[in-house]
Amino acid sequence: MPAVHKLLLEDALQDSPQTRSLLSVFEEDAGTLTDYTNQLLQSMQRVYGAQNEMALATEQLSKQLLEYEKQNFTLGKGDEEVISTLQHFAKAVEELNSLHAELATQMADRMVFPMVQFREKDLTEISTLKEIFGISSDEHEASMVKYSRLPKKRENEKLKAEIVTEVAYTRRKQHQASMQYYCALNALQYRKRVAMLEPLLGYTQAQMNFFKKGMDLVSKKMDSFLTSVSSMTQSIQAQLDSEAEAMRLSQKELLSVDDTVYMPDRDLQPVNRTLIQKAGYLNIRNKTGLVTTAWDRLYFFTQGGNLMCQPRGAVAGGMVLDLDNSSVMAVECEDRRYCFQITSPSGKTSIILQAESKKEYEEWICTLNNISRQIYLTDNPEAVAIRLNQTAIQAVTPITSFEKRLEGSPHPDRAKPGATQPSTETPKASRNPEPEDLIAPGTPIQFDIPSSF
Repeated sequence: MPAVHKLLLEDALQDSPQTRSLLSVFEEDAGTLTDYTNQLLQSMQRVYGAQNEMALATEQLSKQLLEYEKQNFTLGKGDEEVISTLQHFAKAVEELNSLHAELATQMADRMVFPMVQFREKDLTEISTLKEIFGISSDEHEASMVKYSRLPKKRENEKLKAEIVTEVAYTRRKQHQASMQYYCALNALQYRKRVAMLEPLLGYTQAQMNFFKKGMDLVSKKMDSFLTSVSSMTQSIQAQLDSEAEAMRLSQKELLSVDDTVYMPDRDLQPVNRTLIQKAGYLNIRNKTGLVTTAWDRLYFFTQGGNLMCQPRGAVAGGMVLDLDNSSVMAVECEDRRYCFQITSPSGKTSIILQAESKKEYEEWICTLNNISRQIYLTDNPEAVAIRLNQTAIQAVTPITSFEKRLEGSPHPDRAKPGATQPSTETPKASRNPEPEDLIAPGTPIQFDIPSSF
């Protein structure tokens, strides 16, 4: 049997756009399977109920089995063994067309019932879990909006604790719902194979048992085939049982983590200030009018010297800003915590972003500063990043601290809003810069701070 596609349970907590995109493929496949299952079940019920039209009903069933090959199963490409088996079954049903008679009980017990059970149990479960997953995702997004709006200056510890608890609860709830949903979709890839083969196996065996004498000619060539199909379904069932147990153990292990995993701003790992690439969710400030703004939570990542953004549902990310020679600094914005600003070398383009935690906030600033100095173009970017670690730390200080620090500087106008700067743009280096070319010893970090946001 070909390899079965799976959703990784380890990706459920991060809930990245890539995972959501893969999830939509599984959902589309489940929808196609539901449509096909309903059609196949209708054909089986027609065979069961149309005793006086048995020949016509079995002919329709044979045609319906051949339709499996034409179904656009996104995850079922190359499942030639099942297709070949169903084609063989279709031929057998056509050969048995003239021999059908009073088989209502046998067909009801061994053909119609398994397919009805598959539709009512497995496919209905998928639909229910999808609804639960959607509700839990909406609740998590709503709690994250509350958390992102926590004031920094007038901080209320009681309110903060309540919202943090709510975020952890909704995040854990979404995590549980997503893993249950992922497990069901993964199991469906096995169950759909059994569901397609088992009813036809029972149907054909019932026909052979009832018309033993009439099947003398065909039983010789059918026995080995049915044995092969039975072995194949048992093998698939064994794989499902093994996979279900593995998913159960994995789910148990992933859910046994401490509650701090679900809480924002509870990072236990130290800040890594030498990164040259990073990815994660950030809030971005967008203007919606002359004086109104809105914050959107999007997935950002770095790629070379560019800052990229990928909304949920998008196949790929798009470039937000060229980071080469850009300035990155902490800012105070709308009484929100962990905000920082990226400004292009010309000063004409700037964006304000908000991180989820202090660790993420500092790592993003350090990483973007490392990239802006084109460290990624050097032969050993990690070593250069370590050497420039101390200069990257200075960028974590908010604007007010920078202004105080630059008072008394021989060139204080460089950091003042509206200060005139020489408009000399340096083209990107056509060769890999040396570490000492990036920043001269004793040279202070310069930032372009726009006068208004």
